[in-house]
Amino acid sequence: MNKLLLLSITVLLSLTIANAKTTVCYKKNWQSPSTIETTTLDGGVCESKYSLQEMKKMGWNVLDIKIDSEQNNLSYQYLLSNDQIVNTKVVKIIQTKEKNNLKENFSLKTIPVKITNITENKTTIDIGNLTIGQSGVVIHVYNDDKKLIISNAQVIESNKTTSIIKFSKFNDLAQEALPNSNRIVQKNDILLLNYLYNASLLIAPNLDTFQTVKSSFIYNNFLHSDIFATKLKQDRAPYLTKEYIQNYAISQNLGTIFIVANQKIYIFDTKTLKVLTIYQLSYDTSKTEMPFYTRVTDIESSNFDIEFLSNKKNLTYDEYYKKLLGLK
Repeated sequence: MNKLLLLSITVLLSLTIANAKTTVCYKKNWQSPSTIETTTLDGGVCESKYSLQEMKKMGWNVLDIKIDSEQNNLSYQYLLSNDQIVNTKVVKIIQTKEKNNLKENFSLKTIPVKITNITENKTTIDIGNLTIGQSGVVIHVYNDDKKLIISNAQVIESNKTTSIIKFSKFNDLAQEALPNSNRIVQKNDILLLNYLYNASLLIAPNLDTFQTVKSSFIYNNFLHSDIFATKLKQDRAPYLTKEYIQNYAISQNLGTIFIVANQKIYIFDTKTLKVLTIYQLSYDTSKTEMPFYTRVTDIESSNFDIEFLSNKKNLTYDEYYKKLLGLK
């Protein structure tokens, strides 16, 4: 009961909830973080009938999450509201162009393209001004309308009118117990650029910034950083690396990684780790948590060993991610 009271107080300090109904749902002793959003939750309106995904479809929003872990068992508590959240502070987000290969007005929407030519495992499409490192997948459609992903794809060149796409092996969902397809990319297959770009991991310095980004990108489904933090804790990772973040995002079928640092939002392609676009975002640097905003026990106070720094000095949140990601 005290934990729920503390959870409610924390939310009320950060948000104004007008005429909203709230409920608390939970799941105890769960061992699979990747499936928590699709399993039925206990308590409150969930009543052991509805999963988090089903609650969202019925109009409920997640206000906050509390995750406790003991050995390999996890306990989740969700505070949900069926009304709109009004942030107490509105922050203006502006897209900015900082590098030659970054495009203003970059879109996260999926772009379908029919493949009409193939040369040396590449295709040229009649779409220009794409971002180098932008990725997607190639889908083969069978006569019975069944579909199969047969290749990864990424933009390697782009000008004002055309772009060159390179294919590579699709092994995101590798499973040794299942047979693999030997099909290769052929003409009339469908290229889907920006595949799963609306499914994202969000790393932010504090709750206010986390909520601001979520409310600004309303068409994106953000995996809560608490779930990522739980995985980090389970693995007992001694330090956070780009590769660890990338591998986790791929394992969760997330197409993009949002990292807030240096007064900006950097949006990375999960598969290529290329910066797709950058937004300006002001936040209070005195209210940051290391290594990112999370409510998972022991994560926020962990002493992360940053291998790439020889002097092991204590870093601020922004310094940490500038070093980690090579940001300027």
